[in-house]
Amino acid sequence: MSNRRRCISLSTGACFLVALVAGSVASASVQESSTEPAPRDFGGYLFMTSTVVPDPFISTTFGTTTGFGKAVNLVVPIYDLHGVQIGETHSDIGFMQLEFNYQYAINRTVAVRADGNGSARVGTSATSILAEGISALYGYGLGASVGLVREARWQLSGTADLRANTLFGVSPLSFVRAVVKSAVAGDSANAVANAQDSLLTSGDNLRVLGGLRAAYTPAPWIGFTGFVEAGMGEKFQKGSSNTSVANFGATVGVDLRPLTPVPIGLQGAFRRESLNEKGDDIGSSQTFGLGIFYTGRRFFSVGLENTWSRITQSATAEKIDAVQARIVLRYDFN
Repeated sequence: MSNRRRCISLSTGACFLVALVAGSVASASVQESSTEPAPRDFGGYLFMTSTVVPDPFISTTFGTTTGFGKAVNLVVPIYDLHGVQIGETHSDIGFMQLEFNYQYAINRTVAVRADGNGSARVGTSATSILAEGISALYGYGLGASVGLVREARWQLSGTADLRANTLFGVSPLSFVRAVVKSAVAGDSANAVANAQDSLLTSGDNLRVLGGLRAAYTPAPWIGFTGFVEAGMGEKFQKGSSNTSVANFGATVGVDLRPLTPVPIGLQGAFRRESLNEKGDDIGSSQTFGLGIFYTGRRFFSVGLENTWSRITQSATAEKIDAVQARIVLRYDFN
């Protein structure tokens, strides 16, 4: 528990420092017209970017996300040569994430988008590397938003998205088990060759989703966003059947700039996923986020968002706790 608190404290301090420095440099180098409309400056409130909950704004936008984190309480079952579980091991894993996204506004009501992402995870000790192995994931997303309602203080958009991921895993423990099993069966000469498929595994998943995204601001210093989406999804395991997927979430943000001279905003976020998209051995997840952002520029956003996730595992009733710090950059062209 002390390590988790230390990780959260360090992430929060780094978030504050990076947001202030990067925001100050950007503010000094570029001057913006105060009369030019800004897509995130809505109802007098400057909405902040969240990696947890997407926003409904129809704009041409480019953004990046870089994240580092750690997951604890991962439980890996141990099986004998006959496939019977004889025990389990607990391990921690470290991971990193990189994502790029671009959205193009065709007109004031229709926007299309594309994104690419990659991540990697590895055990943080010799035991966890042996039990969990090493995995890497890359994926892409394609989507579109259509503005349905735009009033003075709130906006509603309809969305359609296709997201796909490919997962590669290296499992030393499965490889050793397969070698031993082949040798015990009497084929020791070909044991390594027969076990190669157990060392490297891969899988793909696909999500087809439709939903709604909304934003609302009752005052120039506070704003809310929310989304809901549902559709069909695949699991990484080959031969598994498709399943229904439902995700939803919301944010609440407070901008200190209208109340004080400090151009800093704070934002809390929540997201619920019925089937996690980033792993082959995990199911539903709940994610909480707390971010700090520079709000001195209406077209540029920089900040860090700290997230904590509680993730279910398919092989055990134990749940994974994952903590991550994400550097978020975004620029709106119109």
